[in-house]
Amino acid sequence: MTETRHYLALDGLRGVAALAVVSLHVTEYFRLPVQPGHAYLAVDFFFMLSGFVIAHAYDEKLRWGMGVLPFLAVRLIRLQPLVLLGVALGTGAYLLRARLGGIDMASVLQAACTNALLLPTPALLALRPWAFPVDTPLWSLAFEIWINVLYALLFRVLTRLTLGMGLVIGAGLVISMSLANGGLNEGFAWHGFYLGGARVLFPFVMGVMLSRYARGEARLGWAHAMFIPLLLVLCAPVAGGGWFDIAAVLLAFPALLLAASRASVSQRLDSLWRQLGLLSYPVYVIHYPFVVVISNLCKSSHAGVAASWLGAMVTILVVLVLSALAARFYDAPVRAWASRRLAPPLAAARAG
Repeated sequence: MTETRHYLALDGLRGVAALAVVSLHVTEYFRLPVQPGHAYLAVDFFFMLSGFVIAHAYDEKLRWGMGVLPFLAVRLIRLQPLVLLGVALGTGAYLLRARLGGIDMASVLQAACTNALLLPTPALLALRPWAFPVDTPLWSLAFEIWINVLYALLFRVLTRLTLGMGLVIGAGLVISMSLANGGLNEGFAWHGFYLGGARVLFPFVMGVMLSRYARGEARLGWAHAMFIPLLLVLCAPVAGGGWFDIAAVLLAFPALLLAASRASVSQRLDSLWRQLGLLSYPVYVIHYPFVVVISNLCKSSHAGVAASWLGAMVTILVVLVLSALAARFYDAPVRAWASRRLAPPLAAARAG
């Protein structure tokens, strides 16, 4: 079985996209006048990266007999430790607030248990209308793990033809959804949770197809600069009536991903991309509870504009520091332990 190659430039893009999401939530909750208007499209970019990386890492393994359950176990080992940490942080914030009254602790615990399983819940609908009220960004991880499972289940029939059909259907869903809603910023609310399914199909299938059929040898030095157009897309002001989002997902993101996947080795930038990649997942998963809590403290103290900017900067710094600590001292050791414990069952499942 061939050894898989690591795409450091893609790690860098993932980190930039995760920071854009944090910036969007920080500017929203602190009510700052400047916002990265299309940073929500980072989710669609994550889905495309997921399709590319999953196909690159697991096509050969599934072709050589890796089963669906071992595949799912490996994916859950990768995702679940930080999911549980994000849920724990969000639950802790809710429980502290529940002590002040107005929140039913049983509903908080019900939401926590459901969200920890990457399932949506209406448990806290009266307080927060999100499908994942304990840690809202988990909604996209739910769709990612579900489409990962579909990829493994349908792997034997994922030919160029069927993937092309999925791409056409997914593009139709993206276009119709974006035009109907004025953009793609949907899927996180309880009542519109199903719309996340319309967002995930095209980018994931596109990522798989780019990985299988358009991958090339690393040779493009300028491809390291793909973070610049990515930032321009994510930070563009909200406008276009849905057409901007359509162009970003159907045209810009595939081009950016393909170019970055062909980036040459860079002694100056590869270490930076590696660090951004390591931070991207913990930053995305654990930032939301801190943003909500610190912004609420600022609002309760009637902070002015300057204090709000300071609170926003402090929040981002706290998230970055705690994400780095979580990645090194929690996520990596837990995943290593889980991999060791599950190695014999996974080997037996593959043999069976």
